[in-house]
Amino acid sequence: MINAKQTIGEIAVRQPSTIEVFEQLGIQYCCHGEDTVEAICKYLGLPAKGVLSELNRVADANSTTKAPWADPILEALMGKLLRARSVLIQQDLPRIQRLARTVSSCHLREHPNAIHVAHLSATLANEVTSHFTDEAQILFPKIRELELAYVGSRSATVHLDSVRNDLAHMTQEHGAVGDLLSRIQEDTEDYNATGTTCPSYRGMCEKLKGLDGEIRQQVHLENNVLFDRALQISGALYG
Repeated sequence: MINAKQTIGEIAVRQPSTIEVFEQLGIQYCCHGEDTVEAICKYLGLPAKGVLSELNRVADANSTTKAPWADPILEALMGKLLRARSVLIQQDLPRIQRLARTVSSCHLREHPNAIHVAHLSATLANEVTSHFTDEAQILFPKIRELELAYVGSRSATVHLDSVRNDLAHMTQEHGAVGDLLSRIQEDTEDYNATGTTCPSYRGMCEKLKGLDGEIRQQVHLENNVLFDRALQISGALYG
């Protein structure tokens, strides 16, 4: 049974069905996964008892459901992340950047924040692309080497401090991306473009809404699953 002392990230990892509840309540399960249910409810002014009741109801209803990404092998999880990111980098993010440039050249009376949203969207696309590239080229190879050393396939040559510093840096960047998404979500009134006549603005909001959910899930998988296990493995290897 889920209790108030458990962290948001722990609950989301063990019971993926609860992610929908967190999203509905505005609880960030990815960037602030280290917060307990008790602490986050107090911060957001939510009734802890009611939140726990809903979390346990959803968890019980899906007790036999296994998340498609729930694999103990880090290589498999990184492969899943990289495949998903290939689509984001090659298709979704460039599309958002093009739409943002188009919206920036317009003067939308019905959406005074449109130009600001377009600027934030372009910034988000650039930040996410750079972050994904660094993870694929720097961090993931280190984690892969750690796992191979852990199972005895090779000796580890990466330094523990290097891995820990990279994990801390990437976690910090996750927080910055999460803040950008929250600002965009607020400025677009939850990606609502029903009142505009501009197809580019509508398209941008639609793409951003999908990107929001995808990125938050990926950040959750990294912060609360991949990074946590990488630290456990490195601790076992280096003591």
